[in-house]
Amino acid sequence: MDIDKEELQGCSGSCGSCGGCGSDEVNELSDGMSPIITLTDEDGKDAKFEILDVVVMEDSREFLIVADAEKNTETEEDVEVTILEIKQENGEEVYDTVTDEELAQRVFDEFVSQQDDVDEEE
Repeated sequence: MDIDKEELQGCSGSCGSCGGCGSDEVNELSDGMSPIITLTDEDGKDAKFEILDVVVMEDSREFLIVADAEKNTETEEDVEVTILEIKQENGEEVYDTVTDEELAQRVFDEFVSQQDDVDEEE
């Protein structure tokens, strides 16, 4: 999936996590709210996703962890996530779906570890 257009609702404040709105402003989101982006697939179909996190691996590659925005991630115990690699192509940021299952598992494990760290801090 490549990003075609963005519809950000709020700002996560980390700028590397959203594809870049160009804003230098850091705005706090209300509890439980994450930025929403619209991604367009190779067939031209749009889908909205909630950005859950950005994972930076030891080799400095960045991955965006998103969930279907149409499903309620607050009430569902198991949320299906999509892992997108953040790449630069022709000076633009694009997101490619990770199809290598071993890589996807490593990124997912790091995501879970980061979430555990956040939970411990709270």
